[in-house]
Amino acid sequence: MEVVIGRQLPAGGASYPLNVNEPQPLHRSEDHGGGETEDVRGWTGPVANHASSSAETPAPEALAIGRPNPFSNPTPKGAPTSAPAASSVRRRRKIRVQAAAHTFESFKHRNFRFVWASTFFSSGGFWLQQIVIGWLTYDITQSAFLTTLAMGLDALPILFIGPMGGLLVDKLERRLLLAGVLTYQATITLTFAVIVWTGMVETPYIFAYILMMGLAWVILDPARMSLIPNSVPKENLVNAFALNSLGFSATRLAAPAMGGAVLALVGPGPALVIEASLQLTAMAAALSIRLPKVDRGTLKLSSAFNELLEGARYVKAQPVVLSAMILGILPPLISFPYVSGLMPVFAAEVFYTGSVGLGLLMSSLGAGSVIGTLLLASLGDVKRKGRLITVAVVCTGCAMLGFSFVRSLAWALPALALVSVGMMLFFAETSALIQSIVSDEFRGRVSSLYSLTFGALPVGSFLAGSMAQKLGAPSATLIASVVLVSAALMFTLWNRALWRAG
Repeated sequence: MEVVIGRQLPAGGASYPLNVNEPQPLHRSEDHGGGETEDVRGWTGPVANHASSSAETPAPEALAIGRPNPFSNPTPKGAPTSAPAASSVRRRRKIRVQAAAHTFESFKHRNFRFVWASTFFSSGGFWLQQIVIGWLTYDITQSAFLTTLAMGLDALPILFIGPMGGLLVDKLERRLLLAGVLTYQATITLTFAVIVWTGMVETPYIFAYILMMGLAWVILDPARMSLIPNSVPKENLVNAFALNSLGFSATRLAAPAMGGAVLALVGPGPALVIEASLQLTAMAAALSIRLPKVDRGTLKLSSAFNELLEGARYVKAQPVVLSAMILGILPPLISFPYVSGLMPVFAAEVFYTGSVGLGLLMSSLGAGSVIGTLLLASLGDVKRKGRLITVAVVCTGCAMLGFSFVRSLAWALPALALVSVGMMLFFAETSALIQSIVSDEFRGRVSSLYSLTFGALPVGSFLAGSMAQKLGAPSATLIASVVLVSAALMFTLWNRALWRAG
């Protein structure tokens, strides 16, 4: 038996059928917080349609039950039929579902926009610094070992005092902490710019500057990683971390090429002044973040050690988080030092190019990062995060293997881009997985413990520089790529917790 509900037309008094099995429009307005609303048009199912349409039926005679008369036409001339309308709107619904998972979903949240802006400008300063330090160190020392060591030395403070930064993030207001650290970085950079500009720079000054900048990263990374979950709902975490990585990657694409051009035109002093201005802009963005005040307790030196141990025990009780952190040691130890730290050596000794060529090589890494982050942001909330993380590490190693055989600058650029796609997928997805599991009261300490994995960067830089000095940069990269793939596969076979993580 088919049920047809007739709706009275205001003009002629006739009615036209409405099939209750056809989905009907539902209109609502959603509030996303901060005074922002979104107009959402969805579709109700048959049961809801039946109820709502019955409520709208003006009179009992408008309801006809039984088999319809094939010789009668209950639809008045010119009245719209439900099928074409439903078909048309159904197509609009399909488009809207795709848009709902759009790449830039998290940008609708005001606080996240300022967190992202802070990441964008501070990352621009960081990549500009990498170009200046790499070029300056190799130009003064002509040593692959010292150049690679200088490129990774800023991670050394994380290895020794990293957890303290996480404790500060858990106990103090995060946006003010972030702004203060960025101001400190700008001050140190301007001081070093004066030393370079006046021609007094020497190798010890370069290493001192890098170490002082590294102290800031003890707080900078945990603060930024903790602010992201405070700025977006949980279902947007993967998208938010991917977009945050996009800010890091976009500057990695543009800043090295611009930095190489600035070095060639005016030298390292003005480049460092530009870096300081970017850090100050990032500070202004951090101060624009507005979050509700949360009672985080009191920071007491007497209980600091116990609270750090409490954070370590929390991580130990989370097998997925612990597994992600252990696997996270591999890229800083075996990948970063070879594709970033040795890049000045590759530019000078393999591709026979100067500062502009070095900028292009570093920018190709940025291009790959942009591709990787856009891909992850478009995928949305990946169900098998652990498997994607593991596959990303393996793909990074395979791309490094291919790069080690390249002897042409033209082929080096796409090869490095592929390396960077794998690395960015790994880091963005790992951060999202960890932050989706931990509670907010431990977020800073867990983030700082995860940042400890970057403490392996100086160790990796030492090994990479030593191998490159004896075997050459290509051979060192070849060996590292084989070790990276083998270690990732062995870890996955030994520990299945991360592989099964959703």
